[in-house]
Amino acid sequence: MRTPRDVSIYLSRLEDVINLQKQHDAEHRDTKLESIPSEILLEREKFIAGEIEYAELSIGASLWVMRESMEARRKDPIIYSDLPTLLDRETWPPAEAMLILAGIDPNAAILDWSYRNFMGAEIHKPKIHHANWFSSTSDLYDYPIAADSELTSSELKKMIKEGESHEFSSSEIEHKLDKLQARLEEAERWENDNTSIFKSSMLELRAEMVGILKTRWDSGDHEVEARRSPAFFIQWAETRGFEIEWASWARASGYIDTDPPATAPPFFDADSEDYPKLLHIAVRAWDHARHTSKGTAKQRIAAFLHERYPDLSASEKEAISMIGNWQKSGGRPKTGG
Repeated sequence: MRTPRDVSIYLSRLEDVINLQKQHDAEHRDTKLESIPSEILLEREKFIAGEIEYAELSIGASLWVMRESMEARRKDPIIYSDLPTLLDRETWPPAEAMLILAGIDPNAAILDWSYRNFMGAEIHKPKIHHANWFSSTSDLYDYPIAADSELTSSELKKMIKEGESHEFSSSEIEHKLDKLQARLEEAERWENDNTSIFKSSMLELRAEMVGILKTRWDSGDHEVEARRSPAFFIQWAETRGFEIEWASWARASGYIDTDPPATAPPFFDADSEDYPKLLHIAVRAWDHARHTSKGTAKQRIAAFLHERYPDLSASEKEAISMIGNWQKSGGRPKTGG
């Protein structure tokens, strides 16, 4: 079966982020911890036992504990992220779900879902300015990147050159040039900083993954704004060929089922050869009717079909209404009580 182009691009970007993280970790791996000094051992044991607070540790003991924590995070970064907490939630909003599926923590993400390019045209793709990602082995949320600067180093150099060629010099111009020079040094620093370059590349790749997922989600025949369970979003992505970077970890850790649950909502792929269009519409109509209360179930289904699928024939609408209607006895709908 043909792999959709967006899925292929997504999988390529996923491979890129995995390799980028591995390369970064290899370059920043600390040397192994030496044997713990005897004078620090007692403090460390008391801290682990909860007998003393971190603030009460000596400088040597606090540095040792911090190094141990960093080493532990490098071995299993996801357990130190917010992903376990997010997986325990009952539902996710779709926008947050797209970030989570792409490995981004929605609680630690500054982004625009669209932006204007240098020509003023609106680009409907996400741009992530700062964020934490679940597989990160270090906290880089606040680490500066070159894009933080309003102007690039090239633009600042041009402004400095224009200021220096000014026919008349004054203290005000000199002051402005000094400020521009300071901004240039700051911009060049982060443009050439390896960690900053790594973070920028990671956010760009994951932003593209988020955009692909969101575009596919928004094009689906479902309520695009409805909150749904984590299991729903995971199965939605995986049944379409989108691999989830952290899914293996979540299954091994018991956060999601190894096999799809028997009660999981059905998923329909309009591109597949065995796509049952009317069955799909019937499930959608039934789901809509059971979440609304005006009229009988059959009337709710009929109203939904009239609004969403006006091109269906009368016989098709009648068949769907019969399939989805659970109030077979007729009469007034029952109310709670």
